[in-house]
Amino acid sequence: MTDRIPDTSRLNERLTGFTSYCGIVFDDLQSDRCLISCPLRPELLNPAGNVHGGLIATVLDVASGLMALQADDWSHQIVTQNCSIHYLRPAAGERLWAEARLIRRGHRVCVVQADCYCSADGRPSATSIYEIAYL
Repeated sequence: MTDRIPDTSRLNERLTGFTSYCGIVFDDLQSDRCLISCPLRPELLNPAGNVHGGLIATVLDVASGLMALQADDWSHQIVTQNCSIHYLRPAAGERLWAEARLIRRGHRVCVVQADCYCSADGRPSATSIYEIAYL
């Protein structure tokens, strides 16, 4: 694993498309931990007024992917190979964030655990395990 950590402001400049629309930003990146967040807007909520499950899955996926890239010293492209998300409770508040931690870096696959939290109570709203394949 590398100690070379990219500047998160440069990473934020590269966000485009759906990730950019959601407002996801990289907050902190270390060799074994990644933290991202996004502000919550009405169009990101479900009809009950809670965070849409698709947004929770997106922040978990982005955080896990960034952690896998960091674990590989940014040498390969990646793709999510498999994931398991457990939704624990509704998420609400002004901000959503995800923290990803490296579990194992193999030659072809990286395993990452990521948890999602909301600003309303700071408790985990979802937990996940991601298998990220290196291309």
